[in-house]
Amino acid sequence: MTVAVQKGLEHFAEALRQYGFDVVIYGEYNYPVDALVYLGESMPLTSAVSSNNHEHHGVFMINARGKSAEDIAQILNRRTYTPLF
Repeated sequence: MTVAVQKGLEHFAEALRQYGFDVVIYGEYNYPVDALVYLGESMPLTSAVSSNNHEHHGVFMINARGKSAEDIAQILNRRTYTPLF
C-alpha cells in the first residue's frame, strides 16, 4: 500500500515506514496512492485527486489530528476508522 503523507508530518512518514508501508511525501510523488495522511480541518479533495491521477480511483483520506502513528497504521490495515461490527 502506498501512503502519501502531507509535508510537515515526516515523523508519521518514518513511523509508517517502520510499520511496513510504502510512504511518500504528498506533492513530491506523481503516481497514484492508496491513502493520504493529512492534518487540519480539510485537505482539498480536488488537489488530492487530480494531482495524483485518481479520476477513477478512490483515495483513503486520514486526518492525523489526535492520532498516533500506531493509530494510523491500524486504520490503514483495517481500511476504516472504526470496526464495522
